[in-house]
Amino acid sequence: MNKKKVALVHGENRKENIKKCLTLIREDLEPIKNAKNILIKPNLVALKPDFANTHVEATEAVIEFIRGIVPDTPITVGESSATAFYNRFPTTYVFKDFDYYRLEKKYNNVSLIHFDNDKEYIYSPILSIVGDTQLRITKRVEEFDYKISLSIPKTHNFAVATFGIKNMAGLIMRRDMAMIHGMKGGIEVDAPKTFLDKLPPGTVSKTRRLLPNWLINFLFRQYPAYRKSVKMIHRNIVEFAKRLWPDLVVLDGFVCMEGDGPVDGTSVFMKTAIASTDPVKADGVGARLIGFEPEEIGYLYYLQNEEHMGEYSLENLVGDDINKLKKKFRRHGTYDIQSQWR
Repeated sequence: MNKKKVALVHGENRKENIKKCLTLIREDLEPIKNAKNILIKPNLVALKPDFANTHVEATEAVIEFIRGIVPDTPITVGESSATAFYNRFPTTYVFKDFDYYRLEKKYNNVSLIHFDNDKEYIYSPILSIVGDTQLRITKRVEEFDYKISLSIPKTHNFAVATFGIKNMAGLIMRRDMAMIHGMKGGIEVDAPKTFLDKLPPGTVSKTRRLLPNWLINFLFRQYPAYRKSVKMIHRNIVEFAKRLWPDLVVLDGFVCMEGDGPVDGTSVFMKTAIASTDPVKADGVGARLIGFEPEEIGYLYYLQNEEHMGEYSLENLVGDDINKLKKKFRRHGTYDIQSQWR
């Protein structure tokens, strides 16, 4: 039996919820004492709305808790924002807009970095509808010996739902992020190409801003490449997760997202937080919280049942009763196709 705990807390204060969660799993956090360089990876995927991004107070809560264990170990808050890239903005724009620079001023030995322009990579194999290739992950991930994924429970437009494990995609080079979905080929000259590869970066993202969601979802449902890609994204997430595995997942579920996530959905106040050093366990509770069974989500199913990298049972759940807190979220507009990932 997996002896790692997973904590679920409900309360009226975002920061206190996260700190209570971490307190409940405190014994599982002992390895952080030996860390020389800690990474906190927030989810800063969006330019707007604000609830699509990890709130800076959630990041503060994690920093403050860590500082209670290791007062001086360097902490880096690192991200590379895909939506900023599609709109030709640097990730620093998102840091500024969401008040993340205050972290460097407020806390000792805390720094912000982005991975936008990194030139050294590690590679992850990737499936696409036109053939196999690979995507690039920043090599700087190897500098961190303790990685924390700090994300938000949301529905998703390709992967059914997203939590802490998929959030680590922010360490993939921004030009390559769309490849995870399986609808694009590779960036190499001789890599396989699809129609989407011929479009300027961010074309689909910008179109989503211009057209109503129902129309975009209708068009995607008619697109054969989309139907094929939903069978690939879960395998692709598993592959990059092997190289970007977090040591701790914290899910700030104070405000979650339903419907057309991970950016264009609707906010849902759940006033919760989740934490575990078993990422599959944390994401499994996150899935249940928003009305999914973990086995409905392909990458969680594969990570538990094929890769044996964690497990999503409710064994060792501490804190509040999930049956009193969970709610069935409205699915993404293409959920009927996404659910055919098997």
